[in-house]
Amino acid sequence: MRRVVITSLLCGAFSLVAGPFAGAVHAAGFAGVFDAGWSTAYYPQDSIMHMHQRLHALGMDEVVLQYAAVEATHLYYPSQLDFLQNTQYKNNELFPKSIEAAKATGTRVWLGLYFNGDNWYTPPTAEQLDTLSARNLKVLEEIYSLYGNETVVEGVYIPQEIAHYYWDGLRTDATPEMLMKHFLKPVTEAAQAKGWKVMAAPFYNQNLETPEKLQTFFEKLFAAGFKPDIIAVQDGVGASDAGKHHAETTNVGNYERAVAQACNQYGIEFWVDMELFRTDDSHALADSARISAQLDTAYAAGALKVIGYDLAVLGNAGLDSLEKWKLESSVIPTSPDSTAATVTPHENHENRRASNVRMFDMQGRYLGTGEQKISPAIRTVKKR
Repeated sequence: MRRVVITSLLCGAFSLVAGPFAGAVHAAGFAGVFDAGWSTAYYPQDSIMHMHQRLHALGMDEVVLQYAAVEATHLYYPSQLDFLQNTQYKNNELFPKSIEAAKATGTRVWLGLYFNGDNWYTPPTAEQLDTLSARNLKVLEEIYSLYGNETVVEGVYIPQEIAHYYWDGLRTDATPEMLMKHFLKPVTEAAQAKGWKVMAAPFYNQNLETPEKLQTFFEKLFAAGFKPDIIAVQDGVGASDAGKHHAETTNVGNYERAVAQACNQYGIEFWVDMELFRTDDSHALADSARISAQLDTAYAAGALKVIGYDLAVLGNAGLDSLEKWKLESSVIPTSPDSTAATVTPHENHENRRASNVRMFDMQGRYLGTGEQKISPAIRTVKKR
């Protein structure tokens, strides 16, 4: 959950030989970026086009438009649905403008669905989940009628963020099976029936759960029938509650590997949704050493792709940073079943000292570098 907008992002050039599935190869540090639309919804077409051109040049072709609509506040496409007509901010051109930019530049877009944070963290009852599902299905039908023939649309993104601890005894009826049956499964299957892929980006909190509990939670969801195409777990390194970090660079790999193993058992692609914002209240771009460690950890855990969060207020200054910082990964990712990542130093390390090689132990935990260890990032809880 993130209530931050990021002012700039980082991208590095990586040399990778394998993902969590046989034959999978991903050769870029960041494969794409989230766009929550907080500022880009106000951009004219030529600005969005230019943004996509620069993203494509950086290899960041997966552009995840986080929301179609946020209950009562934001609408990002021209909807005729009754329950979206009283939305406060109708910035309803972000979807069509982004699709046109993708067609011209070679990027691909994921269309977010409907988000409503009311009761989501309580968690919702079965009846509330049914209402949420019904609204998502209506939005799905409408955006498919508008954009179903657009070949640049890769699929849909479910913006309701899944977290284990809301479905672990807060109420007797609040179970993974109920979440799957009344919301996740019907929305996922409806989108897949249209030929669209489905992505979700769950989050976790190291203060509330172990990697083993997280893995068991996803195994229960998948076994019960939730079968998205992609799980892009939030790495949590930019998040905190009351000063307690959701994840540390020293242990984030344990949680990523747990989710990767659950995904691998059920044939679901494992990606990482990587938080790039700093530890202070500025929520600006984190330093390159921390971000490099996050990237190395994600690929070592078995990520097929890494998506940065987020593009909302990236702007040209942030893209300048992407183009300026050229980092090579020292990690060749292995299968999620592997007990260790491979670390391969390169001769030409731009902006990185030779001693700054990321090291992992036999369980894939990040052990730091030759430099001073990076402080974990702080994050404010948000309905992202």
